[in-house]
Amino acid sequence: MSADTRDFISEIIEWTKANVLWIAAHAINISLGIGIYISKWLDDESGFPILTIVISLCIVFVHIFTYPIEALPAYGSTQDERKRIEDIRSRQRNKWMIFAYSFMLISLLLTFYPFINPLFNFAEDATSKSDQATRDAADEKKETALDKKRYLNTLRERPIAVFVGCSLDPKAKVLFCEPEAIAGTDHKPLPATEDNTKAQKQESGTIGSAWVINIGGHIKACTIEPNEKFGRSVSCQVKDGLLIPLYFIILALMGGSISLTRRLPELQKQAGAEHIATEQQPKLSQYEFREHLIFQMVQYISAPLLAILAYYLIEPGNITNSVVLAFTAGFASETILLMVRSIANKITPGSSEALQYGAIAGVVTLQDAAGKKAEVFLTELPQIHSITDEQGFYVLSNVPVGEHSISVKSIDNEAILKKDTVKIERAQAIVKKNLAIAVDDGGQK
Repeated sequence: MSADTRDFISEIIEWTKANVLWIAAHAINISLGIGIYISKWLDDESGFPILTIVISLCIVFVHIFTYPIEALPAYGSTQDERKRIEDIRSRQRNKWMIFAYSFMLISLLLTFYPFINPLFNFAEDATSKSDQATRDAADEKKETALDKKRYLNTLRERPIAVFVGCSLDPKAKVLFCEPEAIAGTDHKPLPATEDNTKAQKQESGTIGSAWVINIGGHIKACTIEPNEKFGRSVSCQVKDGLLIPLYFIILALMGGSISLTRRLPELQKQAGAEHIATEQQPKLSQYEFREHLIFQMVQYISAPLLAILAYYLIEPGNITNSVVLAFTAGFASETILLMVRSIANKITPGSSEALQYGAIAGVVTLQDAAGKKAEVFLTELPQIHSITDEQGFYVLSNVPVGEHSISVKSIDNEAILKKDTVKIERAQAIVKKNLAIAVDDGGQK
């Protein structure tokens, strides 16, 4: 066995020891998912264990974003050391970015699951009815009634479900059930009540059913009709609760994904070593970058919730307004959450303004003493210090905003060589300060 192979196996063993709890969580989740899938298969039910994917995403999310950030110095003493430190930080940021993009893409794919899953069910029904013509009409009617009852009971057991349906609320502008659908299967006219008269006067383009997501609504009835392609077509009538068109949620997620895709590269650039801090785009530390990244994923998750709120507040009257409102609510979810957070911070009692920090960087030139190193530090805060490298470069990080006195001393005899003042005017600013010192035998001139 080669040395590289032994090192690789050793790394795998060390990684397994460090992540044994996360491996156990994934194993339990996958085992439960397989068990549920087998139980459905034995009961002649089809369906993909989507809950297993969701739980796996949650486990990976907690694992990645709670992993400790490696404690590294702000800057290395040499160029190679600085490159090594930045490579470590860059790999950690890339890991976070990969999960953020994967999370977004998987979430978008899962929104199409409600369309795919019923197709499997209907396909099975169509296959089982290949000999439909040979059946007795009475038996077919009885089977349809049993299927209708079974389908209705299944939906009523789920507080959240996706299906084709419409609303019995006369105020519903887009999803209001057609008058003949409300009347029942015999297509009798509705009673001549004031609400029914208003409902029937709505424009035909705003009346009908669609793929919907039902949250807490009561399913009154379902109709099952033959369908040449899938074997049957199902539509349900819902009363009360939240009934939102499924395309509304999908468009909100798409708007949120575009906002997320736009912001992630900006954050990655602000955290890079080559980024020059400005007031509009300050340089981000690893902790700040992770915090912003988590906030972006939270705003993506909240996009459908904000879209639902907008749907019931504005009540779009046609499909065009619904599409515009859904996409806008998803795309503006970050702005809305920032406004909410800003308001919450202002009304929080006892809140105080956090300290703001910047950095000081430059080159110390020791004349008549080439190759000697020096220590640069804040006179009032000596714990903030830096040792110059071979080229005389130094960096003082985490310096509070304001005016400071900096001192330079020799590392040979600790004699103070020079003092100067520097002012940091705003947070995240990097102030350049070069210091030229004439030295003669370790003394100051």
